[in-house]
Amino acid sequence: MTYYKFIPLAVFALLNTQTVKADDVHSFLKQHCLKCHGSEKQEAELRLDMLASPNADNSEIWSLIVDMLESGDMPPQGESRPNRTAQQQLLTSISHQLSEIVKPSSALRRMNRTEYEYTVQDLLGIKTSLSPLLPEDGQIQGFDNVAGGLGISSILMERYLEAADLAFEGTIRRIKPLPPETRRAVLMDLKDNIASVNGNKGGVIESAGAFVDFTAGWPPSRIDPAHPIEDGIYRCRVAVWPHDPGEQRTLSVGIFTGPLFGDGKRKFEGVFDVTGTADNPRIIEFETHMQESHTIHILPWIYPEHVTWRDKEENRPGVAIAWAETYGPLDQKFPSAAQLKLFGNSPATSLVEDKPIYTRHRKGVKTHVVESSEPRADVERIIRDFVPRAFRRPVDESLTNQFVELALSRLDQGKTFEQAVRTGVSSVLCSPHFLLINQEDEVDNYTLASRLSYFLWSSLPDEELLQLAAEGKLSDPKVRYDQVERMIQDPKIERFIENFTGQWLDLREIEFTTPDKKLYPEYDELLLRSMLEETHGFFRHILKNDLSVLNFIDSDFAVLNQRMASHYQIEGIRGHEEFRIVRLPENSIRGGLLTQASILKVTANGTSTSPVLRGVWVLDKLLAQPAPPPPPGVPAVEPDIRGAVTIREQLSKHRENESCNRCHIRIDPPGFALEEFDVIGGHREWYRSLEGKGSKVTKTNYYPGLPVESEGELSNGKTFADFEEFRELLLEDPDTITRAIAEKLLIYGSGRQVTSRERSSIDSIVKAAEKNNYGLRSMIHAVVESELFLSP
Repeated sequence: MTYYKFIPLAVFALLNTQTVKADDVHSFLKQHCLKCHGSEKQEAELRLDMLASPNADNSEIWSLIVDMLESGDMPPQGESRPNRTAQQQLLTSISHQLSEIVKPSSALRRMNRTEYEYTVQDLLGIKTSLSPLLPEDGQIQGFDNVAGGLGISSILMERYLEAADLAFEGTIRRIKPLPPETRRAVLMDLKDNIASVNGNKGGVIESAGAFVDFTAGWPPSRIDPAHPIEDGIYRCRVAVWPHDPGEQRTLSVGIFTGPLFGDGKRKFEGVFDVTGTADNPRIIEFETHMQESHTIHILPWIYPEHVTWRDKEENRPGVAIAWAETYGPLDQKFPSAAQLKLFGNSPATSLVEDKPIYTRHRKGVKTHVVESSEPRADVERIIRDFVPRAFRRPVDESLTNQFVELALSRLDQGKTFEQAVRTGVSSVLCSPHFLLINQEDEVDNYTLASRLSYFLWSSLPDEELLQLAAEGKLSDPKVRYDQVERMIQDPKIERFIENFTGQWLDLREIEFTTPDKKLYPEYDELLLRSMLEETHGFFRHILKNDLSVLNFIDSDFAVLNQRMASHYQIEGIRGHEEFRIVRLPENSIRGGLLTQASILKVTANGTSTSPVLRGVWVLDKLLAQPAPPPPPGVPAVEPDIRGAVTIREQLSKHRENESCNRCHIRIDPPGFALEEFDVIGGHREWYRSLEGKGSKVTKTNYYPGLPVESEGELSNGKTFADFEEFRELLLEDPDTITRAIAEKLLIYGSGRQVTSRERSSIDSIVKAAEKNNYGLRSMIHAVVESELFLSP
């Protein structure tokens, strides 16, 4: 908490007619606050009996009052609680005045690394990965696109130069592609696979002429004859069928593309169900970009997999892989589409042979460079066309001339035409006019176009948005509404779904821990991938159908495949590949975010759960009432994995410290409610322990530990016996939930910090969405129309 000295200010001035009367404010403070913050006593050195109405000098104190009341930290436990309606009127009144006193925080910021990559890719028409070249971005209020957390340093500029150079190179296809051809590998015709079978490596076998694999581990299924011999886009096909799957089991494969060996990054292509027979296998087909000698990794993801093949009640299930093939390269344009987009179709410009280059599979190959018979004219044309597209608005000629002159100076120094263009383009991509967002003093139509596109697409505006901006139509709310609808239906909305949920819900951290294999043998990569898709699909369904954001707390549906349904003990779902909307049984504890395995995993470590971590997560993510960090020198409470001491006993002792208890009274209750779920989201009645008496749980290496205690008492005195009762208590306060989600959307959408001073903006979003039952899409529309989104 921030501590304030006594401030001898004048008594309350009359509040404006749209707010609560001064007498009512004074009465509220006298009844609920002055006992501890009055003339006789000043807890935390804060005195309120002589505090003036909100003004520039005391706005921080009023902001603190709003925060403490809204979070429930004040009045303290044991004191009478304010009337809910009266409190909300007071908070609205104070926030309204604060918003008139204090200007919104600056929206000026640079792109984050994700936005930079998407912007450059969309601008140039390339697929080159750029974000790994840039350092991690700072976060403010949980998001990495907020002004104040995105500074620019000399090191960052060096990285931008490197990324810009790589992006420019990605626009030019240096080698004329071979005609597309099919490269096919029949697995049991290859000596490596034959040797694996003969050597019984990993238990692999041959069946009906196919290579049968049982696990995602060693040895790999080799398909060397199908490897591409040059970079390009390929149509890939894999023939598979299930080997001894059992009656109730659906087999699947996870497919990646990338290097055969080493630490090179592999691209996840998807989960595919394994169906068909040896005579009529399933043909899995997809298109992807592959590099020379990259391979298709075909990994059996079998659930439930035998803990060991010592189980005798059924044959061990496996995936039979008959053959694999690649066809391509499919992208035959030469020059590439990206080159034509950047360099244009000037008759003076051409792609010509340059130097010989060694390739493993082709002889006499030469690289190509871009040349021009009129280099000065073409350099100027290219840069003048590129600058306004990159800067996302019309540009003064004097500014454009700077980049043109820089590029032309390279020609004067004897550099080639292509080198001159590279210099001009790279300088544009490292310019503040490109990197910075919301740098204009006034919000014009072009600013609105960029704000819409970076909110929903994490990238620059497309041609339609820029055309509407040029016509001055984006100042019309109806046009903005139609554009938001269009943008949500565009495939690029997946960027918003991934980026927003990745930060709001911490899904980016889902792979930071790996569950202990002895305690959680059922955890596998199929479950991990399914966890993410469940939450993304859940959010996507609510967004596309404008369902109430209260579904994030509780819903009568889930978005599941067979792996997740099995994990949740929901029957009747077959197939791991397809996620579908599933109506939950009436007796199911599932529904809402808090029961989703992805959320429960990111709020735990690989071995144990912590009510503190989960409680802090709930307060911040779903209630927008973040708990302050622990006082310095106070050790964290670590769960006893031996199961000898309960976490409740440990926290009870921890809370004997008054400075700890003040926060834990809010943190612990939601955390205890979520103790009903383990580190991978399974519902439980007792903890798993690696130490114990008696017998281990069947076919596992762990013992049943202490029973779970999930009851608790909220800071407002309401009690709950278990998680379901806790969830019902959350829904009794829909205003807090809807305001919290509106706040998260507003932070992300506006790229600004949102404090109690912006409470009126949040109120307006909630009020607008209320007309459509607090629909998520309606809330996004309201964010776009909010003062914070539209102000400089």
